Amino acid sequence: MQRIGHILPSTSLGAARWASRICAPVAVRTAHPTARASLPEQLCGPATTGGQRAELVRAAEQLAQAGADAIVWNGGSCGLHGVAHARAVVRILEATAGVPASTVTLGQFDLLRRHGLASLALVAPGSRESAGRVADSWLAAGLRVASVTALGLTTPREAAELPVARLRRLLLDADTADAQCLVVAGTELPVAPVAALVERHLGKPVFDGARVAVRTGLDLLGLRVESPEWGRLFTGDAHAGVCCDRH
Repeated sequence: MQRIGHILPSTSLGAARWASRICAPVAVRTAHPTARASLPEQLCGPATTGGQRAELVRAAEQLAQAGADAIVWNGGSCGLHGVAHARAVVRILEATAGVPASTVTLGQFDLLRRHGLASLALVAPGSRESAGRVADSWLAAGLRVASVTALGLTTPREAAELPVARLRRLLLDADTADAQCLVVAGTELPVAPVAALVERHLGKPVFDGARVAVRTGLDLLGLRVESPEWGRLFTGDAHAGVCCDRH
């Protein structure tokens, strides 16, 4: 059995509530241990402080003891602070646990590149300011941000408890004609239950943090799951087994 470890910020539900259901077709071959780090979803500042590093190390050690074969950081800080920050987080995790690691944001960048997508409609749960900073990270990665929708939610819990029917409408409204896909920042919004429906309606893929965290872990291990009810991320295309630029 192969184990995909997820490090969750202290206030986050992250991919934990969806992983086992998405991966049900391969449940006998995969497990999803989690570790919580006493960190906010968005680490403060582009540099990783000593305290933040210590928490990431502690969580990675816990997952290594649980036998994790790959680790994914489920926080949204890498979207705010860019690729260099994401790679710094990955280096800490890999050096500590001795297994391949990635972050949600690196997974999103990688998936868009592999699918040949160059423009996106960005949806962020928080303020306009934080959404703008996330958009800057996508622009710096060489992608075009066709639109930015900031939902103005103030806590991870508020995002996690947003009614899925309302979220579905918000995602549909966020789309623009010149966006090739929707990207949803963070892992808290409950996109997973409505992703397939939104994708069918729009005719384009949705890359939300929680499902991408699951897909990224699978890719790190070269595994494939066929779960079309959870959207295009889990249908058809072969997983590459390599996640984003190496560091």
